[in-house]
Amino acid sequence: MAAVYVIQVIAYHGGGIKGWRTVRKPSGEPYSFQTREAAEAALLLHFSNLRGGLTVRVHPMEEDALQRSLSAVPRDPTASSAPVPRQQPADPCP
Repeated sequence: MAAVYVIQVIAYHGGGIKGWRTVRKPSGEPYSFQTREAAEAALLLHFSNLRGGLTVRVHPMEEDALQRSLSAVPRDPTASSAPVPRQQPADPCP
């Protein structure tokens, strides 16, 4: 199995939870690189304002695992992974 390298940034979610998120293209496909050097060059070019290792990192990943993660991402670039807000019940008229 071949290894690829992806760029990940730290993401903060509700309730103080944080975790690493893979940087993706607008199509939903992750930016991936064949070599660590190529990934680190892209990281320095596009994320030079972030602190390496603390808020952004290059992460090795098996190519098969990367392909499996694609199935969980919506293909529509206008789609959002954010939860749909609940509709407020209509106020009954008196």
